Amino acid sequence: MRVPFARLWMAMAAVLLFLGAAVPPSAAMPPAGEEADPTPPPAPVNDPTLARILEQWDKRQQETQTLVATFTERKELNLLAKPVISKGEFFYSRPNRVRWEYNEPEHKVFVITEDLYTAYYPALKRAEEVPIKKFVGKRLFRFLGVGQKIGDLAQYYDFSLAPTSDVKGTHLLRLTPRKRTVRDRVSEMKIWVDDTTFLPRQLQYVESDGDTTLLTFEGMQSNVDVAASRFKVDLPGDVAVSQTFNGFALGQQSF
Repeated sequence: MRVPFARLWMAMAAVLLFLGAAVPPSAAMPPAGEEADPTPPPAPVNDPTLARILEQWDKRQQETQTLVATFTERKELNLLAKPVISKGEFFYSRPNRVRWEYNEPEHKVFVITEDLYTAYYPALKRAEEVPIKKFVGKRLFRFLGVGQKIGDLAQYYDFSLAPTSDVKGTHLLRLTPRKRTVRDRVSEMKIWVDDTTFLPRQLQYVESDGDTTLLTFEGMQSNVDVAASRFKVDLPGDVAVSQTFNGFALGQQSF
């Protein structure tokens, strides 16, 4: 059984919480015909340790121009008896260029730039090239807070600091959705923040149906040279390219 492609978007968005990527202002607004989901103002952060971590998080966002890391993705799915484990490489360049390249067990490439989303499935000889403007206002961008600072994210999540972390050298943050529209998708996010770099070492999100995805980063380097070519996908001539977003269907075949 295959994993829906929507989970990849959630993984991308979770990482971008730390990266300060730009997102159009309209992405914070409800789509046409959808009512706003009002919530009370965010509660002030009274824990001084948590306040310091969040302050350093924002500071690190401003300082980070590029990131490079390898990652392991572990999915625990209700419909599968065993976890689904994938490995690959992650590249980020400010303000909003991202590349996820899965190398195991299958080769897949997903790239987001300022203008274009590209997905490439070599084994299927299929790809998607979709203008980013088509995603403006989509719930996933809005609810997972792509590119927003702590103050903006606090509109959607309550932050708390776990008493202890099970990953040495990290602080464990818990993000609980404040809005019903967010809770419909995600019940909780966990972020293991390195206590020196204040970059993510691990990210986990728990979906409303209980499925979980854990991303573990290794060898993370910030502000290193990342070639612009990393954010281009050269598609062979025999690849069928769709200009519409069919990721959910393709994802069922490719994950």
